[in-house]
Amino acid sequence: MSAEVPGGQGGIPRESAGSPEPGEVLRELAAVRRRARSARHAYWFPLVLFGLLTCAAAPLYVSAATPPAGASATITGTAVLGGTPTVLGGMPTGGSGFYLGWYWLVALVGGYLLTLFWYRRHARRIGVQTPARGYIATGVVLTALALLLPLLSQLVPFLRWLWPGDLWIRGTFAFLIIAAGLWILARAERSVALAITAAVYTGAAVLVSLYNVENLLFRLGWNPGNGDSPLTVLPGVLLPAVVLLIAGLAAFVVQRKIRRAGDTA
Repeated sequence: MSAEVPGGQGGIPRESAGSPEPGEVLRELAAVRRRARSARHAYWFPLVLFGLLTCAAAPLYVSAATPPAGASATITGTAVLGGTPTVLGGMPTGGSGFYLGWYWLVALVGGYLLTLFWYRRHARRIGVQTPARGYIATGVVLTALALLLPLLSQLVPFLRWLWPGDLWIRGTFAFLIIAAGLWILARAERSVALAITAAVYTGAAVLVSLYNVENLLFRLGWNPGNGDSPLTVLPGVLLPAVVLLIAGLAAFVVQRKIRRAGDTA
């Protein structure tokens, strides 16, 4: 009659019973969390969406940079055309500055609502939800403030001191609203790549808001109409759009590969 090994069953030592080590369990749990977090990432959509919305605004920027015949541009510190604030449109000289501002109002609100729908759809498909409400709320609240401040400043002149004049004058304040939202989304997604994208995009948005970036292209020989053509506003509009589109398409490719790898695992 053989004696059993203490602590075992049927003569099999406890260490050989096939139970995983605690360290192995922790590593597996960490790997599961990383895979779930990667599968949850879906930020390529808002990057591409707002990149395309920026490109779609380019014709309005060109039109707004074209002074109406016989008119002279006067910058007074408030974005007013014909007594009406050019909401989110800065202080362009052309008559379409009004339409540019309202385009951004609709584009920002619509873009954030589409992003909310996208994240909900993505959560239903993969079973993991990204807390994107803070991102949506940030964008909508900042857009509402950008809408109300010009209107209220007509009634309360003191509010004009709150205007970020240097960041507003070129009609690119919408880019800064998008940038603020990206930082919130990067935190919600817990994505280093998106945080880097937000930093690069913020730098581009601030640059085009404070500086005429077409001057850099002038030095390279690009000089339409000897610098007087309204097309010269395009570099300042398209630079932030290119950042979003490149980052969004790269994120789409990476996230697609991760999901495929997870499906085959």
